Amino acid sequence: MSVTVKPMPDTAPAKASSRPRIGFLRPGHIEGAFIALLYLTLLALVVLSVIGTFYGWRGLNAPLATPLRIWNDIFANSGTWWIACGVQVILTLIQYGSRQMARHDRRWWILYLVALAISVYYNVQAYWTPLTAMIPFYVAALLILAGDVLPEFLAVRRD
Repeated sequence: MSVTVKPMPDTAPAKASSRPRIGFLRPGHIEGAFIALLYLTLLALVVLSVIGTFYGWRGLNAPLATPLRIWNDIFANSGTWWIACGVQVILTLIQYGSRQMARHDRRWWILYLVALAISVYYNVQAYWTPLTAMIPFYVAALLILAGDVLPEFLAVRRD
């Protein structure tokens, strides 16, 4: 009768490298933190777009210099806030969906551009004057347009 002995897994701590270890974050943690940052950026852009629709729908400038006033305006006009949320959800779905459909039929780009134009229109109504008071107009235009286009690139998975 023969007995086979299996070696025990090594539970001793790994030998220290002769090289000094600097840094305290693992590459996988950095990747996870970066993905979390992308999600927070996506959320911030969506919220800014809804706020832009909220103020643009009413033909008002967003009070960027006094952000607490935004909360007061939302609470004072909660019905308009929910309309702005609904409008932005519809525009977002049209933008994302028509862009995906355009991979199969280029005519869907027309619907994408219409939905994007409406969304950008509301954001220009809300953000143009406050932003151009703080930064050059071409930077403001780029920020407003990027704020409407970038969320899709963060939200839609490309396989």
